[in-house]
Amino acid sequence: MNIKTITIIWLLFLSSEIINAQNKLLEPILLDKSTLSGVGLKKVNLKDEPEKDFYQKQLYKGEDISVYVVSTETWNNNFKNFWFDEFIYMYHGEAVIKPKKGKVQLFHSNDYFFAPKGYTGEWEIKAGNNLHYELSVITTKRADSSFISENLEHKLFKKSTLSGAHIKLDNDGKYIETLRKGIELTVSLKAEKPSQWKIKQAKEMLIQILSGQVTIKNLEGIEKTFYSGDFFIIPKDLSGNWKSEGHGLVKYLAIEKTLIE
Repeated sequence: MNIKTITIIWLLFLSSEIINAQNKLLEPILLDKSTLSGVGLKKVNLKDEPEKDFYQKQLYKGEDISVYVVSTETWNNNFKNFWFDEFIYMYHGEAVIKPKKGKVQLFHSNDYFFAPKGYTGEWEIKAGNNLHYELSVITTKRADSSFISENLEHKLFKKSTLSGAHIKLDNDGKYIETLRKGIELTVSLKAEKPSQWKIKQAKEMLIQILSGQVTIKNLEGIEKTFYSGDFFIIPKDLSGNWKSEGHGLVKYLAIEKTLIE
């Protein structure tokens, strides 16, 4: 066997190993519950506001979306053309939104809300003498600046909507409701009767289960189960099997990158 043949075989082996390694990464990822509890957040020195107590930890960075836990002391900031769409779940504290045009909005702990790219106005965080903290989801890359949202109002995802009492499943036993479609992010409420179905090259998204449980088994046979309250990532191009179980209805939020039409 000559050197050229050995080299080709070696390169093919390396390519195979790379492909296998990539495939093994294609499994759902449970977001770290310790970090979501506010443990282990690292202080970040802000160039423009070095005196501010600001903490952050990245939980996930994918091709389409990135997920953080962010914390700060009480502060008030003014924004002109807020840089990105942001999905927020508030763990502790309050947010007071005072747009340049429009009504004042107040968000509390345990609220889910949406901050639109292009927002202009005040954004006040209230935490008293303590530190607020929140889950934050943004796209990993910014959308083209020429795309401008027609709706610059923050959006509260009401508990009456998330409760699901209005849900009527279609003939396939499924339900989907777009709660907010921004320039960069789309937030949907999804539901289904307990069922099984195939996942084929999934779109990258963050899911939080609101009721029921979901078991995902990828093509390598790795199986993971997620329960009510869990936040987890479905990575881009994941294929496998989805099995949902629950008391009559399985319901979840899905946050993903908006497809530009």
